[in-house]
Amino acid sequence: MQHSFIYKKRDYNFICMKKLAKFKLFDNVEMTSGNLFIKILLLSLPAMLTTMMQLLYVTIDLTTVHYGDSPIAMGAIASNNALINLIIVVFSGISIGANVIMSMAKGANDKEKASKVLHTSLVFSLATGILVGIIGFAFSDNLLVMMGTESYYLDLATTYLKIYFLGLPFLMVFNYCAQLLRAQGDSKTPFLALLISGLVNVGFDCLFVFPCHMSVAGVALATIIAEALSALICLVALYKSKKTYVNFRFKLLKIDFHTLAEILRVGLPAGLQSFFFSLPNVFIQSSLYTIDPGNVNLVNGATAANNIEGYYLAGVDAISVSTMSFIAANIGAKKKENLKKIVLYGLLWGAVYCTITALLTLLLHNQLLSLFVDNVESINAGYDRLKMTGYFYFIDFLMLFTAAVLRGFKRSVWPMVTTLLFCTVFRIVMLYTVFPLEMFHTVKWLYALFPITWVLATMSNLVDILIFIPKDIKRIE
Repeated sequence: MQHSFIYKKRDYNFICMKKLAKFKLFDNVEMTSGNLFIKILLLSLPAMLTTMMQLLYVTIDLTTVHYGDSPIAMGAIASNNALINLIIVVFSGISIGANVIMSMAKGANDKEKASKVLHTSLVFSLATGILVGIIGFAFSDNLLVMMGTESYYLDLATTYLKIYFLGLPFLMVFNYCAQLLRAQGDSKTPFLALLISGLVNVGFDCLFVFPCHMSVAGVALATIIAEALSALICLVALYKSKKTYVNFRFKLLKIDFHTLAEILRVGLPAGLQSFFFSLPNVFIQSSLYTIDPGNVNLVNGATAANNIEGYYLAGVDAISVSTMSFIAANIGAKKKENLKKIVLYGLLWGAVYCTITALLTLLLHNQLLSLFVDNVESINAGYDRLKMTGYFYFIDFLMLFTAAVLRGFKRSVWPMVTTLLFCTVFRIVMLYTVFPLEMFHTVKWLYALFPITWVLATMSNLVDILIFIPKDIKRIE
């Protein structure tokens, strides 16, 4: 009997080891079955790290010119941040439409539809990248003047922005490829692509700035090279990978206008929402210049805090978009019993993540800010902003998460309207009416606009979820 027990235990251990051997962390995630709580994390983590790698481009650019050139060169790059982020988030938002429609096609096991989504998205991303790149290159200096960029930054800032616009087609293609891969359960490939290209970016930054003395032009050129490499890696993965649901083929590259309309029906409101969310940041940056004109430390501190917030946002956005992909896939598969669980699991992961970011802000704000700036005045200026954002990031998560839930149900218009009303109109009205008053013309009140508008937008999204989502769930057969 004892030997029989030992043999049974060995057989059980063998079976367990065999199952573990088949399980590969972060491989293509099946989004309609299994342990969805863990799978949301498995899809979110590489997506979060991917965004952080993209942010690392800007961080490396800033630190390289700061130590290899001058604080003015750093400020010139920093003065582009709001505008560049505005462009990126708009077109990244539109690419979310490709994610949702691809997720639904995969959930419904419709390969023909999925192929149309893939190839239409690739053509559209390249065309819009070229068009926006040309327009941006032609009007770079005008855009910076409209933003109120200080004159001592303007020449270097224009040089950086013009070169950046030349590489915009690569960035567009990468963003769409990343969304298409994530919709098929693969968030690992975009991360690996950016990991490799990020290392290349570091190398070229150091080469162009230190030995070649190319200043901001060098770091902009390094960024273009890295973005081109990341786009190429993702395209090769879509072409060759046997794990993707559908593959990219040159002969199928064309726009299916019915599919494009579906993508834009979800993606365009999401892109406009991102535009409405980011547009006031341009005005906030301009308003910051008026508090203490000529104070480089104030601007550099705010830039450092903004960079840290970007890393915080990476996790918030990854959890929200991953939850959206799971919702869309389960709607496509008609598994309505999974939907409430997916929303709950996404909320739990968001709460965990935002608790970590709040603790980092509380305990390590000086160390984090000193990665970007090296004087006490700039660090203190950066912490003034983090006190109003880092401690309240769960509210920002709720705003983005509720919008993602609505987009997963193909309801993109309401989050767009909500963002327009509260994050754009309300902020701009406050900046031009209340903020100029002496009592409110301070850094604290300027940054307080962030959490105030997050609360208002979240409440509006929740109203739409409570009214319409139960009806949408009942309609799923």
